[in-house]
Amino acid sequence: MDSLIAIYIAWIVAKTGLSAPDHPRIHFVTPAEMAMRHGSPENSGLELQALYNRDEGAIYLPQGWRPDDLRQKSTLVHEVVHHVQRANNIVLPCIAAYERQAYELQIEWLREEGVTNPYELIKTNELGIYMASACRDGS
Repeated sequence: MDSLIAIYIAWIVAKTGLSAPDHPRIHFVTPAEMAMRHGSPENSGLELQALYNRDEGAIYLPQGWRPDDLRQKSTLVHEVVHHVQRANNIVLPCIAAYERQAYELQIEWLREEGVTNPYELIKTNELGIYMASACRDGS
């Protein structure tokens, strides 16, 4: 896992010009713990792929996460983007605003991996990304 994280950090740094941080801690947790950390009921139907905890500088992945699954790897790239943002003290108007760059880089990484429709693979679209990254106070 360390070598994968190192590759992702180097790729993100090359794309953004940000500084490379230390590696985040990685925790593998149950679906119940993922839901609890997200603040959702376990049976909400929400498919949590990964979570980043800014306070801890840690990434939470579901037990059974597979390093050979392109979608799951792209989700790890997304969460590592959040870690790089945090380590570089990026300040945005709200927590949701950090999602835009993470999704953009996730999509770009998937395209570089040969995925012709990355939106389909990660089960979102431009509107979904807009909604996920919009500040609720209008900023």
